[in-house]
Amino acid sequence: MKINNIQKFSFGLGGGVNAIKTDFFVWYLGAYYLTVLGLNPLLTGLALLMALVIDAISDPLIGTVSDRIRSKFGRRHLLMAFSLFPISLSYLMLFLPDPEWAENQFFLFAWLLVFAIITRFSVTLFDIPHRALAAEIPESYEDKANIMSLREGFQSLIALSHSFIILPFINLDGNDQWFNVGIIGSIIMFVLGLISIIGTMSLIPQLYKWPETEENDNPFKEIQKQISFVYKNKTIILFLLGSITIQLAWGLANSLTFLTQTQFWGLTTLQIQEFIKIYFLSTIVSWFLVPKLVKNFEKRTILLFSLVVIGIFQATPFILYKVGIVPEFGSNSLVYFLSVFIFITGTFSIMSLMTRESMVPDMIDQVHQESNLRQDGTISSLTSFCAKCMTGLGQF
Repeated sequence: MKINNIQKFSFGLGGGVNAIKTDFFVWYLGAYYLTVLGLNPLLTGLALLMALVIDAISDPLIGTVSDRIRSKFGRRHLLMAFSLFPISLSYLMLFLPDPEWAENQFFLFAWLLVFAIITRFSVTLFDIPHRALAAEIPESYEDKANIMSLREGFQSLIALSHSFIILPFINLDGNDQWFNVGIIGSIIMFVLGLISIIGTMSLIPQLYKWPETEENDNPFKEIQKQISFVYKNKTIILFLLGSITIQLAWGLANSLTFLTQTQFWGLTTLQIQEFIKIYFLSTIVSWFLVPKLVKNFEKRTILLFSLVVIGIFQATPFILYKVGIVPEFGSNSLVYFLSVFIFITGTFSIMSLMTRESMVPDMIDQVHQESNLRQDGTISSLTSFCAKCMTGLGQF
């Protein structure tokens, strides 16, 4: 179907809900509970891992329910609307603990675990239908790449904007400004989600409607039969196996980045803020390149090449450090030095993400041809399930 620029813009902004949660959870949440609140590293890692695994398990359930909803508000928009208030409230609760709570490690662990679970589940309630909506909208092979590039591009830009805004409030030596970080994130997620829902509601009449089932049909057996088309698809199995390795490395690298920049390279948060500008440039370049590359190369080829480049340039600064070829720690020269590698890895990371996500609608179309059902939510949730489990393991 054809969508206008307002609908595209509204849809793209919806990616910001998951982007802000992911940005904080991956980069800052562990550092906040570890260094500011004083939670034991093992307990911090365990809480984040448990929350992510529980969230991952909920993904296929939400995807399956989302596919089968029959409502005048569409299959996706109803769940997206229900999620907004719980997202904002539970996210804000993560910032309520006081450093004195560190005396009771179990209580602090339980607090992090409970509200990390609720926040992740609420965001998933929005994000899985939103991802499925991205798979329903496009028509052609190139359109699928464009719409997923749009979503991932918006996610990257919003996550970077979020980091740029909150970095001045982040102080690993005190708790004074952290609640402001929670307020900012909560408001932005609510507003972006609301804009996305309202801006795309006009698409509902044109979207696929799940067929009615016969009264005598066993709904559980029908669901099992329908999902079996997904689990038996060789393309999806291979895609998920490849994603396992990617997401494991992604979770490890991202969760260490902020701590590495501050504790190893000796940079301040204001110096790290300069990297946000580099990531912005990487996102724009990726956004421009991916649709053009998809027209000339297989998506698989683009993805594999990007991963090779990321692997090489992610490690290069540390190799150069071992041989003594790096500027002075904590210096502005070091910021410029690292910016080169951040631009290269950032560009190819976003390119790989955009390309990988654009492969999901292709798989959905394949299953649709086999089963005559569009299980956009189910398949989108499977890829999300895999990503979350492996990212969580990498973080742990």
